[in-house]
Amino acid sequence: MRSFAPTLIVTCALVGSLAACSTTGPTGAASCVPVIPSGEIAGYVEATGGFGSPPDVTFPTPLRTDGAQQAVIDAGEGAFIAASQIVDFQVSIFNGVDGELITQTAYDSEQPPVRRAAGLDTDILAELLQCAQVGSRISATATIADVFGAGALDPELGLQDDDSVVLVLDIEDSYLAKAQGTPQLGATGVPAVVTTPDGVPGITIPGEEPPTDLIVHTLTLGHGAPVAEGDQVVLHYTGVLWNTESVFDSSWERGVASTFTAASFEDDPAGVVPGLAEGLIGQTIGSQVVVVIPPEFGYPDGQAPASVPAGSTMVFVVDILGIED
Repeated sequence: MRSFAPTLIVTCALVGSLAACSTTGPTGAASCVPVIPSGEIAGYVEATGGFGSPPDVTFPTPLRTDGAQQAVIDAGEGAFIAASQIVDFQVSIFNGVDGELITQTAYDSEQPPVRRAAGLDTDILAELLQCAQVGSRISATATIADVFGAGALDPELGLQDDDSVVLVLDIEDSYLAKAQGTPQLGATGVPAVVTTPDGVPGITIPGEEPPTDLIVHTLTLGHGAPVAEGDQVVLHYTGVLWNTESVFDSSWERGVASTFTAASFEDDPAGVVPGLAEGLIGQTIGSQVVVVIPPEFGYPDGQAPASVPAGSTMVFVVDILGIED
């Protein structure tokens, strides 16, 4: 699994609630309500350099702001981002007093971008994404406390909570917030799944012995592109143990979707357990799938994480949110 936790940027909390906007799929600008308003001060920020590369940023110093605000530097041509959609982006953060760079992400296609769910109050980065347009470069002004949290930075950096900062974000891509498609009929012997309005699954295991065969059952049939072997697939998922119904892994609990290679680790070291790979390949974006994985289709002896005892049958409920380019 890839990590989405660049240094310093992720000092902010990972738990939040939904903000304005009622839809979870792509939307137009007119139907979306941004969390962070547009403002004149953010409009003073200029940035040059190619999209997806470290920007050359200029603004009058010292730049002061009474509250968080944003402006569009370069408009993109992609979809507008609705509340709770998963978004990948790069960001540079500057000291508003003297214009010096504080921190920035990798801007490297070989490294994972920053990922947030748009509009959540996890931090200002997530809030800025709501109603932004894929392919756009936006600026924002805020305070140190807005970005990193009150008292989060080392005092030796010489930055106070109420000091102004300038952010420049390149919005690289967006994905579904949760499975979207046509509900499918259940099946005998398959775990029952009920989801919250936000998409978080609750899983009920049948009161019977675990199956000895791999089971792949589509709960929601998405209407997007199919997953091919080797694709980098963006997923939300929960994994439980059949015998105990205990959760051993969940991207929902971490608050951010994960990216996996749709391949067995027997064929690709970056891949997943063979049973999960079989459950993903051929499924379509927007689908929710339950995959029951007997031990022989799971981890080899001695290679399972501590949370998965030897001989366990694993159950994954997976929302397929998109495929990375």
